[in-house]
Amino acid sequence: VNFTDKSAGYPTSWEWDFDNDGTVDSYNQNSRWTYSRPGWYTVKLTVSDGTSSDICVKEKYILVASGTYYVDGANGDDTNSGTSWSNAFRTVWKALDVAGDYDLVLVADATYNETNLNFDGKKIYLKGVDHNSAGAQPVIDCQSNGRAFYFGSRETKDSVIDNFVIQNGKVVDTGGGAILCENNSSPTITNCIFKNNEAVDTNSSSDNENGGAIYCNSSSPSIVNCTFSSNYACLYGGAVGSWNSSSPSITNCAFSDNSAVNFGGAIYCDFSSPTLTNCIFNGNRCSFGFGGAICCNYYCSPALTNCTFSGNSAAGGGALLCVLASSPTLNNCILWSNSAVVDGKDIYIKDSSSSCTLNYCCVDNTGYGFASGVPTTAIDDSNNCIFAEPQFVDAANGDYHLKDTSPCIDAGDNSLVPSGVNKDLDGNDRVVDGDNNGTATVDIGAFEYQP
Repeated sequence: VNFTDKSAGYPTSWEWDFDNDGTVDSYNQNSRWTYSRPGWYTVKLTVSDGTSSDICVKEKYILVASGTYYVDGANGDDTNSGTSWSNAFRTVWKALDVAGDYDLVLVADATYNETNLNFDGKKIYLKGVDHNSAGAQPVIDCQSNGRAFYFGSRETKDSVIDNFVIQNGKVVDTGGGAILCENNSSPTITNCIFKNNEAVDTNSSSDNENGGAIYCNSSSPSIVNCTFSSNYACLYGGAVGSWNSSSPSITNCAFSDNSAVNFGGAIYCDFSSPTLTNCIFNGNRCSFGFGGAICCNYYCSPALTNCTFSGNSAAGGGALLCVLASSPTLNNCILWSNSAVVDGKDIYIKDSSSSCTLNYCCVDNTGYGFASGVPTTAIDDSNNCIFAEPQFVDAANGDYHLKDTSPCIDAGDNSLVPSGVNKDLDGNDRVVDGDNNGTATVDIGAFEYQP
């Protein structure tokens, strides 16, 4: 594998660690490295100009595949060997059945009416590609007849779904309309679009109809660069439900127009603590309950960094609900122009055991709501928060980038940005010197202003 340094400035020394084992593998500016074993590899580069240094780490940057299989729903056949495009399988199921650990499965753009696809614990990279039409994604259309994927065999981050549209999943009297993760299964889900998936009730008995798109039960998947729109849950978590010590990592994701009847129009957390970074929530809602975007219920302590909440709605807690000893922390976030029928258009604290901490946030502090007996100190916005309009470019039409006059530019705290996060939701550099004062400081919200 050839590696090229594209650092700006004038570095004079380089240290490459091609497998992140702590040993320098090359001191050359540009290098070649041969991997001897299949698997995922993280690459680390340290550059220096003699007076200062910088480090770039690319997590899971190189996959050395044991073998490659091909799927083409338009032209393949499951009686083929699957070892080339001209001899491709027709179904994703067949490829997952044949493939083994660290195999790469390339899936051509086509529509696959498949359900309950299962990795069976194998470390497979399932990659959608535009083989038939440039720029197209493969679509898994469940036709309202089940979910697309089931993870229940302790899959790890090395079980990967990449670049699919997953739509029209439907489960009844259970959770996970598109994907179910349970039994300590934590796959990687990246570059996917989830739309029109649902978890519905047919027997009026509240059978855990949670997570219209993804349901995490004692599992912690990594969800990266995904969009969730128009997903629905009869009970909790229109897009994502997180239960029973689950700690999913959700990065660079957009949630819009998802809904739940009771709690958590986009995300519902119950005894779990997800981590959310560079995410946007707009137009999510709870029809009759609380937490239009996110509900934190029962000892939840999620960490939210550089997220934007706007245009979400509920009976209470238009953006966020905290209940039963839950204590979310929001860093560098925007909460503005959400709505509630009863109280707390931005944040609602439902009991005195719950709280919410905001650090370097832009928030409408007239949008706080407190149940009877809950002190107003349950929401702590004392750490460098801004209470002025964030000045979105065009919120009415869904553009939540910052105007050049926004008070959120260079108003966050760099130390609160998680390690390794150097891009915003658009993929632009984060952090940049947006106000041109000579110091690069992170912006508040999901998008970094680009001067």
